[in-house]
Amino acid sequence: MTRRKANILGLLVLVAVAAAAGLLYWYSAEDTPYRADFTLVDLEGQPHAMADYDGKVVVLNFWASWCKPCREEVPMLIDAQREYGDRGLQILGIAVDTAEAAGEFAKRYDINYPVLADATEGARIQDRYTATDAPAGVLPFTAIVDRDGHVVARIAGALDHARLSDIVQPLLEKGASATKD
Repeated sequence: MTRRKANILGLLVLVAVAAAAGLLYWYSAEDTPYRADFTLVDLEGQPHAMADYDGKVVVLNFWASWCKPCREEVPMLIDAQREYGDRGLQILGIAVDTAEAAGEFAKRYDINYPVLADATEGARIQDRYTATDAPAGVLPFTAIVDRDGHVVARIAGALDHARLSDIVQPLLEKGASATKD
């Protein structure tokens, strides 16, 4: 075999090994996307960054005060925060609405979790959590992020307590010992 043929053969083997390694990496990668980072202020003007909730199971609920299914869903979310909050669940209500309308809504319902309000930025953040094959702008919209920061569920439309519990209970149990004081 000539030196030239040996070099070409060596190069082909090297390319094949690199392609196989790339395919193995791609197939072994987790198929749940990592959470999108953002920072929004709550109704009192305090900033909340998604990274502030690392290690918790986070339920991002996108809503608006004029949305009837949103109004029907909020009491269930209040109950869920009460029921699971001490186990590591954090609900964040992201109002795709004005701060004034969101504030009146939060008072009327006595919401017990942070309400972040910004109509424009809230919609942009929702778009970052919406799957590529899902309709954009649906309200309510909920994304659930596990303790490791992976988006494990996306729900377009109203969510009920049974479905939320089915998703979050295993996530809360999975890392419960890591979050105890």
